[in-house]
Amino acid sequence: MLRLRTVGIVGLGGIGREVARLAKALGMRVVATRRSAERRAEHADGVDMLYPAAELHAVLAESDFVVVAAMHTPETEGMIDRAAFDAMKVGAVLINIARGKIVDEQALIAALRSGRLAGAALDVYGDDFHDLANPPNPELTALPNVFVTPHVSGRTEVADNQAVDVFCRNLAHLLAGEPLENQIDWERGY
Repeated sequence: MLRLRTVGIVGLGGIGREVARLAKALGMRVVATRRSAERRAEHADGVDMLYPAAELHAVLAESDFVVVAAMHTPETEGMIDRAAFDAMKVGAVLINIARGKIVDEQALIAALRSGRLAGAALDVYGDDFHDLANPPNPELTALPNVFVTPHVSGRTEVADNQAVDVFCRNLAHLLAGEPLENQIDWERGY
């Protein structure tokens, strides 16, 4: 039963906000971190409590489900580590839809084996983004409380149509000499 459970979203960007919207529709309490948040804020950006990224462990401590939706940057690589798993509620579930390198896999395996985590749903693993021929860690996939998918969480007809819409709008902007949508901020890494 999800109603009245708490989901913690690590990275309240576009994907994180959509996860929050869907979780709220299921009657869940939603807490999240956002890199740009400077202080805690109640009822901000569609969540019950928004935390600055530096307060990640506070979010983990109150979450029954933790959804990793942060961008992979040098700052986020390995941030879900042994200390993060130790900060989580016993029996929590980790869901990673971001990038595999954000989660320390050896720490994840230890948390799953010890029972600290009830389970993990992983749409990404290890270095899957850079080496798609590299299968997931067999130590991880052998665990009965792990569900792995081949990086398909965002592959839907709706997402494909949205990508085409953005492309068409950007083509029109380019031809009109206007700024493009969704430009990469090279300093931030996304």
